Amino acid sequence: MKCKITARARVNPTEDRDKVINAISNIFKFDELEIGEGYVSVTGENESLLDLRESLKIRKIRDTAERIFINGTDGNKISFSLSKQAALVSTPNFVDKGMSILGEIDVTIKTDDVEGFIKWMTAK
Repeated sequence: MKCKITARARVNPTEDRDKVINAISNIFKFDELEIGEGYVSVTGENESLLDLRESLKIRKIRDTAERIFINGTDGNKISFSLSKQAALVSTPNFVDKGMSILGEIDVTIKTDDVEGFIKWMTAK
């Protein structure tokens, strides 16, 4: 199973861009970093998700993650959002888009095997 992850977060005018980068890197190890006008974006592959996968297991939220992944599936793509504030302290916290005070980390995962990916990320 192969996958490509993109995680993107807006950098608010009152935020330190380096803190936003740290928040994303606390959850995802990435291959490439893009810094744009008012946003930060990272990309990676399967290895980028190992920390998130382990955190889902440790925090015992694999059932919640499975539901969110299934609900966020559109063809070969899975989309979901994480709290940027929680990520700053290395905690993945799923949120609805637009509901987090500081904004979200919007995550998109493209995979050749959606069902296999969800099973791999949420295996008990």
